[in-house]
Amino acid sequence: MHFPLRLSSPVRLVVLAVLILAAPALAAPPVRIHALHGDVRIVRDAEGIPHIYASHDLDAVYALGWVHAQDRLFQMDLFRRLFSGRAAELLGPAMLSSDVELRTLGLRRAAEETVATAPPDSLAWLRAYAAGVNAWLASRPLPLEYGALELTRIPAWDPVDSIVIGKALAFQLSFDLEDISRTVALATYQAVGTLAGFDGEALFFEDIFRSAPFDKTVSIPGALPGADAARAGRRSSLPSVDRKAAELARRYQERAQGIAALETAFQRSEARTGSNWWMISGRLSETGAPMLANDPHLGLDLPPIFYEAHLLSFTGTRQRPMIVNGVSFAGTPTIVLGCNLHICWGATTNPMDVTDIYQEEIVLDPATGFPAATRFRGQVEPLVAIPQSFRVNQIGDGSQNNLEDAEVAPDEGGVTLIVPRRNRGPILALDASDPTHVVGLSVQYTGFRATRELDTFRLFMRATNLQQFKAALRFFDVGSQNWAYVDRAGNIAYFTSAEMPLREDLQELGRPDGLPPYFLRDGTGALRNEWLPVSHPQPGQAIPYEILPFAEMPQVVNPASGYILNANNDPIGTTNDNNPLNQLRPGGGLLYLSPGYADLRSGRIRQMIEAAKADGEISADDLKVMQADNKLLDAERLVPHILGAYLRATHTGGFAELSALGADPRIQEAVNRLAGWNFTTPTGIPQGYDPFDDPEHLPAPSAGEIATSVAATIYSVWRGQMIEAVIDDTLAGIGLGDVQVGGTEAFRAMARQLEEFDQLHGVGSSGVPFFNVPGAPSPEAARDTVILRALRDTLDLLASDEFAPAFDHSTDQDDYRWGKLHRIVFEHPLGGPFNAPPAGGFQHVEPDLPGVAKAGGFGVVDASGHDPRADSVNEFMFGSGPARRFVGVMKRSGVEAYQIIPGGEKGAPTSPFYVNQLGRWLTNHYHLLQLRP
Repeated sequence: MHFPLRLSSPVRLVVLAVLILAAPALAAPPVRIHALHGDVRIVRDAEGIPHIYASHDLDAVYALGWVHAQDRLFQMDLFRRLFSGRAAELLGPAMLSSDVELRTLGLRRAAEETVATAPPDSLAWLRAYAAGVNAWLASRPLPLEYGALELTRIPAWDPVDSIVIGKALAFQLSFDLEDISRTVALATYQAVGTLAGFDGEALFFEDIFRSAPFDKTVSIPGALPGADAARAGRRSSLPSVDRKAAELARRYQERAQGIAALETAFQRSEARTGSNWWMISGRLSETGAPMLANDPHLGLDLPPIFYEAHLLSFTGTRQRPMIVNGVSFAGTPTIVLGCNLHICWGATTNPMDVTDIYQEEIVLDPATGFPAATRFRGQVEPLVAIPQSFRVNQIGDGSQNNLEDAEVAPDEGGVTLIVPRRNRGPILALDASDPTHVVGLSVQYTGFRATRELDTFRLFMRATNLQQFKAALRFFDVGSQNWAYVDRAGNIAYFTSAEMPLREDLQELGRPDGLPPYFLRDGTGALRNEWLPVSHPQPGQAIPYEILPFAEMPQVVNPASGYILNANNDPIGTTNDNNPLNQLRPGGGLLYLSPGYADLRSGRIRQMIEAAKADGEISADDLKVMQADNKLLDAERLVPHILGAYLRATHTGGFAELSALGADPRIQEAVNRLAGWNFTTPTGIPQGYDPFDDPEHLPAPSAGEIATSVAATIYSVWRGQMIEAVIDDTLAGIGLGDVQVGGTEAFRAMARQLEEFDQLHGVGSSGVPFFNVPGAPSPEAARDTVILRALRDTLDLLASDEFAPAFDHSTDQDDYRWGKLHRIVFEHPLGGPFNAPPAGGFQHVEPDLPGVAKAGGFGVVDASGHDPRADSVNEFMFGSGPARRFVGVMKRSGVEAYQIIPGGEKGAPTSPFYVNQLGRWLTNHYHLLQLRP
């Protein structure tokens, strides 16, 4: 999750002054608090991490609420308000539009239903946690941020607040509005293709918005069901997109893309999710014990999204100790990733398609002219109207707790319209310009009802074996994850979770009826686009629709290979042929999971594991080195095309421009650098953070690191120039320059033209040529010219005004150090002095180069990616990555585990535990994860 929220400069200055005057002392000695059943002892270790000793599970949870409030109250208050659609009550008028959109989507409505239907055990945990938070609130003043916001009180914590935060986390990882952006793009491609005489659908599906990954590594080799070749031509019968609906979708996209909490929802799924894990079986490991490495990739904000905690409950409801350590989310009552005395678990996001957008026919109330119903298969189905009222904190007026009504009009969000058949999803947008034909967009999402993810984590915390862990997954309803499991008995296992709805056309027709489910769907019933009503309920099922049975989800236990990996890649390969809709389910219908996945990290992880297997037994230190890997897999595959183009330019005559490029001494030098490069990405600067450096005494880079750093810079800028020349310029030339193509799509499209040149000869499946060089004597000469032009443009750009803050117009390639470009600022919601740098004593690379430098880049395992189109000095910065690095060894004598988070436990910038782990995180070090009492 990433919350780019910022307050105004005057507010920041007030908070800074208050914080400086009230800097706290170091952490206090161990404390005792009275909980629900007895006293709880809380011990803080040298990292500021709380170790909670309780005599009852509910007392441990109570204490977790207490320490969360003590350390992260502002963060958790902000999260609950943001996703409840009440952030303006905290942060003022700038958040009102966000509140309107999020109140419409209704995560709090779903959270209220979840709490109202929660089983007694779950409700007891929620109430115990809330009691702990409120005990802290009742006995302590509010954190200093609230003074600047002119607030002296906040609402008490409620169990619904915890569920809102849990649903928000799942929402950020599973809800998507890509159906809208894809539909807008497809409609334009169809229309322009018809006018210009090319196949717009082939350009869309085969050339640009491809499902096929760049690297085809799968998590479970050999698990793919059979393909039905007869359905491979599913695109020949696609209808044209309804123009009125497409225009409404475009307008909604423009409105909603300005909402920070929705910014990732429009991005292609494999570009907006991240995380790695891999498991090594005992027969491959140095100790004979299974091992797990896991690093979830989330927004790298301050304070960090994760909070470390160690809970020890010595009786509990089952009369055996609960000892669990790992990371939690402030505001929620469980450890979400971690270990107990028997097992460890990790997760990566699985981008299953659990959201559909529908075009609805709206019926107006003849008396009021307000929407009253939808029309479905000739029948009128009433809408449910929910009045909304919004309040806004009047920051800066000098009055405390001054919240005023915003008076939002009914048709601007003051009334939410619910479509019951859409899993109680809302109407997102309306076009009532023609009262006789009113069109609406609705959204159906599996997370709009009561769900039970909390129970999964509660059960994980006490699970002692594989069967108990697997049984807990039946409650993980929303926010699909790839779960990694290892235990001291020697098992490694992978399971996919969450409820995947079955669409009636894919199940009953064996093909899409109209557009595929990852586009705008027909909501009138004219096409068979509905989710099937439940008739075969699965154990623990939450939503009232047919879902894919757990047995058909990707999963494997103790594979023969001795390892399992996942990095948000396609688990079984349903998209590897660029068609996610041609795999049959065992009992009939299509197996549809997602239109696309990530790829580069999984390919590189597989390389490293196979190399380690060949070298001998694998150690925990080997896993740490793998987590620190910053090699560019795409460079390993694409640099040979640069070298080949240069070789042909210098040895083949006949085309003057190509020969001139080959004779350019700057290009010759750059090619020589790339030819000797190992594809890693060190910073190459003294102030840069590289793997396993001493963060307190950063070493000067060696000559080899500098040379490697320069090659990383040249390639990374060339990649963007190549995308511009091959994809962006081509699309602009045929009238499609205004249609947004994401960086991942553009990169894959460009790379395909290079890697499949022998089959395509530079011409797309649509008939559109991509290497456009007038006068080139052959497609090969055109391709080579474009490659070397991009390299020439790279060198020109690096010496230009655009990069002057980093390289001062230098033409000396030795100056092009990667660390000058690849930087990060760890941002706090208040911004400015609470960011790192400068918090914690961290320094910007240079005054005009904000952030600290770190090794990494696009698609590396140690995630630190940027837009592959990047072409200016600050576009290579990154803002997401490993929110927790973890390595665990499941020895029979006990669990040996290590982790690190990007910051610290405390939310106050003046605390010594605000960023105390950050230097070690930047240099890939860890601290011990304690499990013993």
